[in-house]
Amino acid sequence: MTSDSALPDGDRIDIRIPADGVYVATLRMCAASLAARCDLTVDDIEDLRLAVDEACSLLLPHAGAGSDDAANLDAVFTLHPGELRVQTRVAAADGAAIDQSGFAWTVLGALASDVSIESERDRLSITITKRREATLP
Repeated sequence: MTSDSALPDGDRIDIRIPADGVYVATLRMCAASLAARCDLTVDDIEDLRLAVDEACSLLLPHAGAGSDDAANLDAVFTLHPGELRVQTRVAAADGAAIDQSGFAWTVLGALASDVSIESERDRLSITITKRREATLP
């Protein structure tokens, strides 16, 4: 990027916080700030903040399966013009799964443009993508 006014295209920000709900506010604030940088609308930014909160609330109960970074929640923000992707992940027990039948999952799906879950051997992640909603003329 050459200036502060240029929109990001593929910029990546990695953040690691303790896997404790007290610190989730940090990720919500980062999401809001970065979403503004991606030129999302005020409504889109608020939806994304809430979606990040819901994703973290679904992941945190699974955090802590025996690895060196078990006490951490990692977030990767990928910025594009009109779009922000947020991947949140924790170390989790093998076979851990996100409850996709509950209210939190329904809310998450309504707030984000796309949502996906990945489960690896010892990691569980939720990826949220929020795109700028089309504005009416």
